[in-house]
Amino acid sequence: MARIPAIVVELFELLALLVGSAAVSLVGVALELTGVEAVTGGDLALGLWALVMGAAALYAGVVALGYEQVLPRARALVGDA
Repeated sequence: MARIPAIVVELFELLALLVGSAAVSLVGVALELTGVEAVTGGDLALGLWALVMGAAALYAGVVALGYEQVLPRARALVGDA
């Protein structure tokens, strides 16, 4: 069985984290927009729920995945190259 070089595995992991971070962030933005529309439309409960969930998704996408996972791995790859 052929061995996969470590750099290929690291690049694949980085790409997967980057795609995941972008997807979670986009869900967060969509929830924020839905929340604003719901609050301005008069549905306060749904609007607040969507705003809180959107903020949590944005935190997960930008900070937890992007800043704490993707950025250090990308810096390590660039530093190793």
